[in-house]
Amino acid sequence: MKTLTTSDAETLTPDVKLETNEKRNRWLTFYGNKKKYLAFKTKERIAPKYAENEVPGAPPWKIISFCILVLVPSFIGLLYFTFIASDQFVAEARFAVRSVVDDGASASVDTGSVSMNASGQDAYIVTSFIQSSEILRRLDGEVDYRRIFQYDNVDYYSRFDAEGSQEEFLQYWSKHVSAYVDGPSGIVTISVRAFVPLDAVTLADALLNESEQLVNELSDRARSDMLAGFRKEVDRTNSLYRKSLTNLQSFQQEIGVFSPTAQAQQTGALLSDLLTRKLGIEDKLFVLQQSAGTDSPSYRQLALSRDSLNQQISELRGGLTGSEGSSLSNIMGKFTGLETDRMVAERLYESSRRNYDQALAASARKGVYLTIFVRPSLPEEALYPRRIASPLLIFIGLLVLWSTLLLAYASVEDHRH
Repeated sequence: MKTLTTSDAETLTPDVKLETNEKRNRWLTFYGNKKKYLAFKTKERIAPKYAENEVPGAPPWKIISFCILVLVPSFIGLLYFTFIASDQFVAEARFAVRSVVDDGASASVDTGSVSMNASGQDAYIVTSFIQSSEILRRLDGEVDYRRIFQYDNVDYYSRFDAEGSQEEFLQYWSKHVSAYVDGPSGIVTISVRAFVPLDAVTLADALLNESEQLVNELSDRARSDMLAGFRKEVDRTNSLYRKSLTNLQSFQQEIGVFSPTAQAQQTGALLSDLLTRKLGIEDKLFVLQQSAGTDSPSYRQLALSRDSLNQQISELRGGLTGSEGSSLSNIMGKFTGLETDRMVAERLYESSRRNYDQALAASARKGVYLTIFVRPSLPEEALYPRRIASPLLIFIGLLVLWSTLLLAYASVEDHRH
């Protein structure tokens, strides 16, 4: 079929133009009749399906449900947040829990166990502490935190009931006092909402003081736990040293000699002197025996001196090497053992004391500290309640709820029919 262009249409004769218009009109009429017929048939098939549910004069339940579930609650919420809800002022503080660690300090300690590394968990411990009942127990007596949230001029839904339990107040506390940690930086932010600006600042300052005290307690406890082992070793070696020293002193008092070693040296020197004198007398006796005989008075006198020296030498040798318990050799053996025990105990005590001093110095260079860099300031404007955003969110939420219920009802009706 060839399509007529504008130039071709101009060249057509009047009879051909008339025939073309008639064909077009017949096609339009046929299309219109078919369209009406199909619409009528469709209506005949669909209309009876829902005709049973339509009751003449029935109330418009969609409009009624929309008013009850959406408009009325939204209007009430708008009235509350606009005219009734009390102003709430926010005081905010920020701090960081930092650790100071000297990695080279533990190298000088013999045990190599000096270590007190603070982790990022310290910040989370503080935030958990602020949301716990322990903070309320510590604040009790310092800040009247219940009075802050129980003013009579505060609206009923915002203030805390004076007869509420401590558990109920802890839930109320979590809504007005928040603390969270910024993961990457580790900064802790405390936010306090109160109905009076000064109360918000006072409570925030109290939370900062208690948090700082908690961090100091954790640091001191970690330091004490670290030093406890060293202190225990110092006490043990000190007790061992005192015991060995007492045993040695008791033995010295028993034998009546301060130093058996010095006595043995003196005895040895005396024995050597006696032996030297004995040799000199024996030389003289030999000469007298050859010259004057053994009956001469000089010979007999020297012989008596020799016998006396022999007796002294025998006594001294008996004291040094005798088998009796009081002999100097036995005394020297016991004394040497006790003195060795004393020296070993003394070295152990000195070593443990040195380790303890080094650990104490190392712990002084290590610790966990709370650094406050944003202190709470007196708020000038109430940030809560959100008098525009809150009613709008209520309206949107109720609208979504109503739409969901309506769709669910329509789905049930569709399956039923």
